[in-house]
Amino acid sequence: MREMAQSRIRMLKEGVTLHDDEKKAFYLREYEAKVKELDREIRRLSLRLVHSSR
Repeated sequence: MREMAQSRIRMLKEGVTLHDDEKKAFYLREYEAKVKELDREIRRLSLRLVHSSR
């Protein structure tokens, strides 16, 4: 899911979209927020796994 969101971000930044500028900016913000959320969850789960293995 993270890779898909990053791919969409790249496409939006490169202009590979049929959306107008307003929609493009909206989707770019949404995908960037989703990547940040996924990164936080990955870090949280990684810390939980490291902590539980001790």
